[in-house]
Amino acid sequence: MRTSFKRTSRRTVVAALAAVAMSLAACSGEASQDAEEQESVDASVGEYSLGQAEAIPAGLIQEIQDKGFITVGVKYDQPLIGQMNTATGEVEGFDAEIARLLATYIFGEVTEGDDGNLRFVETTSQNRETYINDGTVDVVIASYSMYPERLTQFDFAGPYFETGQNVMVAADNTDIQSVADLAGRDVCIAEGSGSIANLEAANPEANITPLADYAACALALENGQTEAVSTDETILYGFTVDKPDAYRVLDSANIFTDEPYGVAMPLGETDARNFVNDMIDAIIANGDWQKAFDKTFGAAGMPTPEALPEPNRY
Repeated sequence: MRTSFKRTSRRTVVAALAAVAMSLAACSGEASQDAEEQESVDASVGEYSLGQAEAIPAGLIQEIQDKGFITVGVKYDQPLIGQMNTATGEVEGFDAEIARLLATYIFGEVTEGDDGNLRFVETTSQNRETYINDGTVDVVIASYSMYPERLTQFDFAGPYFETGQNVMVAADNTDIQSVADLAGRDVCIAEGSGSIANLEAANPEANITPLADYAACALALENGQTEAVSTDETILYGFTVDKPDAYRVLDSANIFTDEPYGVAMPLGETDARNFVNDMIDAIIANGDWQKAFDKTFGAAGMPTPEALPEPNRY
């Protein structure tokens, strides 16, 4: 029996190693294919035309230029917005593209990595305010909505993108067709997100279950541990792109908030806020905003918004 057990174990181990090798090869092939597809999209869209700003204002922007790099807080778990590609080590998504354009506007070019002039830090809905206040990041570009109450706590440039809150359910769910249908239903929202208060106002009878982030919420929905996920439509759409057979976003007629995404920085940095607003105006005027959209949302089939954002120069 002992000899037989050893032989069986060896066969099992060999089979398992072969399966792992095949899985790794498949993942490598998928990563390579994804990289090729992104390169094809980037090539078709073309390079950005934004150059360095003519003047650098004193304060935060001057400090960033003096130290030689900008640290930007972005999401790592939101497809199309901010997502870490573990195969390439690069952050992808519209927010990441806005960060690259901002680095270009400050330094004249963008280089990434530990020694580059653009350094990304994973930022969640729970820690983004802390990271701004303690200096972990210089700015946050992380689907961070410019709610009026937040304008008294931080300076916000933008909006650089405008969307609204909607609901995502399982693809085969026919019971939930509107926000009203969430009464008595379990709805997952990321901890610390303003989407919690929004849904509480839109449907006080919904049962809100917070999880760490929206990737966790999407997984909970896929596994049947929650009945819906609610946040900005752009975020939800990103999950349906990866798994169209698993998720369904309700019709856009159900959007029940205005979500103007802004670039957040410490309160009192008026000159920095105006500087970033100038950058947003510039990329909308020269077509770079459209290129960033085409690299991300557009590549996933989302139509360009009818009206492009206009910075709120409060």
